[in-house]
Amino acid sequence: MNKKIIFQIFVLFLIFLFLAFLFSQYSLNKTPQDKNTEYSNSNINLSNTMTNIEYKSYNADGNQYLIRAKLGTISDENPNLILMKNVEAEINLANNEKIFVESISASYNVNNYDTLFTGKVNIRYDGHNINCDNAQMLFKKHKIKLYSNINYSSLNTSLLADEIEIDLITKNLKVYMIDKNQKIKATFKNNVSN
Repeated sequence: MNKKIIFQIFVLFLIFLFLAFLFSQYSLNKTPQDKNTEYSNSNINLSNTMTNIEYKSYNADGNQYLIRAKLGTISDENPNLILMKNVEAEINLANNEKIFVESISASYNVNNYDTLFTGKVNIRYDGHNINCDNAQMLFKKHKIKLYSNINYSSLNTSLLADEIEIDLITKNLKVYMIDKNQKIKATFKNNVSN
């Protein structure tokens, strides 16, 4: 064999040996993080915990979804879910209208942006105010579904219902009762004039 080829094989062998050494050092010296560490007497792993997090996403219609939380934890069961505490969200629609959502906690899917808000959920938009226990934001379907202890109010209407569905494109509300024998409780006030 040619001396030049032998030298090139030798150099490749040394490079491979060096890379194998680096890989083994990195792999062997990496220490696993403590999985039993707790934060503020809760069951949150510090290894999966983030503070002051923010996610921003857009859809093909030009709508923007921004969600912020004081604390977030990657779910142990599903790494695509971020479990959030002290949550604020903002939906900026392509026509410059905004919808604001606040809740105690939320579960945010980083793949499809769907979010389940839980605990003292408050939704505000264009003179409307809705409080409930749970709200599910279906970003790609352009819908928000609200349920459990819904209290809706606007300038001239108040109502109590079991479920509300908001179409983010048309802003139309569909209001439901789970028990078909029960009726939606609505109060209409006189029109307010300035």
